[in-house]
Amino acid sequence: MSKIITTDNGQRYSTPGGWTTTGAVIAGSAVSSMIGGGVAHIVNSPLVNGISPISQSCDNKVLRKGILDAFQKSGLAKNGVEIIDVKQSQKFAGIKPNGNLSEISSLNAQLDAYIKSLQKPNKRLYDIFLTSIPDFLRKTPIGKAYALIMLKMIEDGKNAGYITNTKNIAINIDKLGTAIFHEMGHAINHNQSKIWKAIQGMRFPCMAAAGIFSTTALLKRKKLEGEQPANNFDKVTTFVKDNVGKLVLASFVPIISEELMATHRGNNLAQKVLPLDMLKKVKKTNRLGALSYISTALLSACAAVAASKTRDAIAEPKPVN
Repeated sequence: MSKIITTDNGQRYSTPGGWTTTGAVIAGSAVSSMIGGGVAHIVNSPLVNGISPISQSCDNKVLRKGILDAFQKSGLAKNGVEIIDVKQSQKFAGIKPNGNLSEISSLNAQLDAYIKSLQKPNKRLYDIFLTSIPDFLRKTPIGKAYALIMLKMIEDGKNAGYITNTKNIAINIDKLGTAIFHEMGHAINHNQSKIWKAIQGMRFPCMAAAGIFSTTALLKRKKLEGEQPANNFDKVTTFVKDNVGKLVLASFVPIISEELMATHRGNNLAQKVLPLDMLKKVKKTNRLGALSYISTALLSACAAVAASKTRDAIAEPKPVN
């Protein structure tokens, strides 16, 4: 329902109705998805996908010895950190969900059979991912599929990670071994520095904040010239609306800072144990990873601004004569 707004100079405007505003928000969301999803995928895919080939070009024996030496020098074993080195297992062969509710028990049996076939380290990592989701989902096909998808990303060399709550570095060394030095850097941040552990713990709150800023800017109407905020909440949300790009970008600063520190520590470890040619490959893969985080931050900020402006362009208040 539209309403009349009177600005400081006496000009009156009529706000758009509910359907127009809803359409504007949907259009803004579409623009945000296109930039934050589509464009980000186009930009980041070459960066992320370029890491595995570089890693696999290394001499595996030399790399594995370097990893062992670096882990010993890091002191992470004394902190209770363990490396889970998984292998690439079979694909999801024979698992065919068809969306029919009557087939849930069959799908559950298929998933259980696949899980039973996993090698010991892979099964251990699967269990770790499974315990990260709510209890009521763990025995369902949804929970099992989530844990398997997370596991498959590690198995296939598409990702590696340091899991803070279990103190495990999860990786497929054969596929993505050079990335482990960066993950050791995360482990050092978490276990050997109170400051960086605190910054590391800000990752999910910061991501949530970026989402809140973006959503607020999308739902909030831009103030007209001479229109004053109605109350403190209106003032705060107006500030977010007017500065959403900067706020989203600022939300990523702790995340990127911790990532860069992990890379710095990882490169220092690699420098002590690897030959020069392999060290260069480690540094190159770490640069690609860092660039993916930086591009994600920039594109997220652009997506938030574009979504906000799209909404405003469609649902703009009209002057009343």
